[in-house]
Amino acid sequence: MDQIMVEKLIEKAKQASERAYCPNSERPIGACLLTNSGMIFTGCNIEISSFAGSLGAIEVVISKAISEGANGIRMLVNYCESELYFPTGSEREFMKEFVDKTTIVCATKGHYEQFQMRELLPFSVKDA
Repeated sequence: MDQIMVEKLIEKAKQASERAYCPNSERPIGACLLTNSGMIFTGCNIEISSFAGSLGAIEVVISKAISEGANGIRMLVNYCESELYFPTGSEREFMKEFVDKTTIVCATKGHYEQFQMRELLPFSVKDA
């Protein structure tokens, strides 16, 4: 994936983070994904008083894409302004269903790192 596209997706994830509803953690997270067909989707974290019912930005963006008929996710970006934020364990299990061979980018202001799913979740329920 070329640098210009990565930066474009990071910017869109950053914009999505500005719409986050996070009264509990006060940590706005944005996500953006690019499908194999070139469609772009964004999402943000949505928290409620019960953390178990809250949705991570990654869960939101993947759900939006799947519900709109997208298949084949080429790249997924997770963005947090204050720190390099990695997906939670449950987000990683959720991702594993849909992004097995996808490039995953964890980004913060001025810095990002790229991963493959097997690096973020080397031993998953789906592999068992």
